[in-house]
Amino acid sequence: MKNLLKVVLVFALAAGLTACKKNVKDDANADLTAGTGTEMVLEETEVVAEVPAQEVALGVVHFALDKYTLSSDARKIVEANAQAIKSAASMANYTVTVEGNCDDRGTIAYNIALGQKRADEVKAYYVRLGIPAKNITTVSYGEEKPVCYEASQSCWAQNRRADTLLKVN
Repeated sequence: MKNLLKVVLVFALAAGLTACKKNVKDDANADLTAGTGTEMVLEETEVVAEVPAQEVALGVVHFALDKYTLSSDARKIVEANAQAIKSAASMANYTVTVEGNCDDRGTIAYNIALGQKRADEVKAYYVRLGIPAKNITTVSYGEEKPVCYEASQSCWAQNRRADTLLKVN
């Protein structure tokens, strides 16, 4: 009996709420100028759309085995990257991330340290070329982000690198 009473109360409540529902269509079609004394006020709101940041990968700098110094070819790549960064800097806020990478030979600790030295070396050259140090971050991935997975000299050479990512806001 109590359950039946609960069900009847729920239905009565639902019916009452349905009866109170406004007819939106009638409200939208109502003539507000028909002397009802109701005045419609419109407010302007500013819509601000955020443009998502764009991340661009720039030229890749490669390193010799167990080295972190920049070769003359590597310097040319960093110089070209710096020009691209300076062009982007004139238009918007930006950040640069230099990612140091290694091949999979050596210990994890050694590769993390070597990857950091490579990233730091590229960053230092960017700073010498006029890119503000405050806009550049470095990270070492060691051997964790290979681009080639074969156990060969040419593949290992591809993984010994520093990637530069330009993020324009």
